[in-house]
Amino acid sequence: MENEEYYEPDLLSVTDEDGNEIVFELLERYETDDDVYVAITEYHDVAEEIVEADYEVIILKVVNDENGDEYLEEIQDDIEYEQVSDILMSMVEKKYDVEYFEPEQ
Repeated sequence: MENEEYYEPDLLSVTDEDGNEIVFELLERYETDDDVYVAITEYHDVAEEIVEADYEVIILKVVNDENGDEYLEEIQDDIEYEQVSDILMSMVEKKYDVEYFEPEQ
């Protein structure tokens, strides 16, 4: 029992535009020379919510405002999003031994 590993999620608290606090789990982080990106999913700790959750992975860019505070924003450039999304999703799949399927367009 002493050597058992316990999974401790890395949690982020985000306040949406309506002032509601939403807790996300940080799945993976990817850094380039210029930018930082994260793959997150909404965090659930109640058994019923865990079972019913769809675990949608959200890819966002970490941006610093003029005060140096970090916030998350959507990636506006489609090519940038595709490249970063592919990298982060392959990192998530490898780390958690899962496979995600692209939704049909």
